[in-house]
Amino acid sequence: MNTIELADQSLCTGCGACAARCPKHCISMRENAVGIVLPVIDTTACIGCHTCEKACPILKTPEPHKPSEAYAAWSSDGAERVTSASGGVAIEMYKHAVANGYAAVGASQNDDFSVTHKLVTSADGLGQFKNSKYVFSDAYDAFADIKKALRESRKVIFIGLPCQVAALRKLFRDDSLLLVDLVCHGTTPLSYLRQHIGMLSRQAGKVAKRMSFRDPAHDTCKHTLTLYDIRGKFYAKRTKDGDTYQFGYHRAVSYRENCYHCRFACAERQGDITIADYHGLGLCAPASFSSRKVSLVLINTGKGKAFVEELVSGGRVHVEPRPLEEPFKGEPQLRHPSVKSKYRMAFEKEIVRHGGDFEQAIKRLQRKYMAQMRIVGVVSLPKKILRKVKKTIIG
Repeated sequence: MNTIELADQSLCTGCGACAARCPKHCISMRENAVGIVLPVIDTTACIGCHTCEKACPILKTPEPHKPSEAYAAWSSDGAERVTSASGGVAIEMYKHAVANGYAAVGASQNDDFSVTHKLVTSADGLGQFKNSKYVFSDAYDAFADIKKALRESRKVIFIGLPCQVAALRKLFRDDSLLLVDLVCHGTTPLSYLRQHIGMLSRQAGKVAKRMSFRDPAHDTCKHTLTLYDIRGKFYAKRTKDGDTYQFGYHRAVSYRENCYHCRFACAERQGDITIADYHGLGLCAPASFSSRKVSLVLINTGKGKAFVEELVSGGRVHVEPRPLEEPFKGEPQLRHPSVKSKYRMAFEKEIVRHGGDFEQAIKRLQRKYMAQMRIVGVVSLPKKILRKVKKTIIG
């Protein structure tokens, strides 16, 4: 048998394309000692066909698309816009697609807090796809559902991470598949989230039944993590720097290793359309509206352009053309992957030293970060006072 060489563990995204393509089903996706999901090959069943290598979007990355147009956009439905992570464009894409006979595939959080991609064919199932899920997600089961839908000559829309979109482009070469990639900063292993929820639940003496990373009840723009018990009462509410998990995510400390080397965090994109929060609005041209609750939409292919035009003509979204270079100036992940900080490098050692115990590995790092921020605030205090004095005198 020839030796199988999958992507290096430091580069593997855990997308599962290799396992999905294996004709002998001898590749499984498993967590390692520190919670990172990676492919494991059963060498006793492997026939050495190398099909898995051909499916890997890291070993041979699909040719990317160069964006041609940029828009600031938001849902025309005020309620959808308020309860969505940014401008509500994603949910409008799903609603339009399902209304026109597509199957829709998106990320849904399960009762055990894992996030998996699921396929739905009716508007009733779309609510589970709303809002951000700041944790590793898998599309393993959805691959088979997508394959079945395409074989039945059904159109499919998939919204997910660029590494997942790249995997789908390797698995399916079908014009009926519309791919929308999200601007991604990185993904945190599921085991870290579960440990964190367990810690907060023990502190409160309650059991979590539901959670939100950007709770609409507390304004999605504030990145508030909340937990709810069986009665629907929330018992933990933490903002991004006051919470170990949020600190790890938003400060790029606790991602999978591959996220710091991501070849998809760049100007050229894997999807037909790219969507994100609109960071950098107004950098290249005046905007008559704020970036709050506004989505970025990049048009990357003709198929993507046609779909967005349908959204606009159907009145589902409002779009404002923007200079194409603007979002690339405002969003670092459209230029390069998340950069390792001293906190990340320390976390790499700590998570191994503590045997995958997330809370033990990160809590001291978070305290150091918060202390440093307080020092920075004190140092800058005289300038703040001076500005207030000037404002008072001028005013």
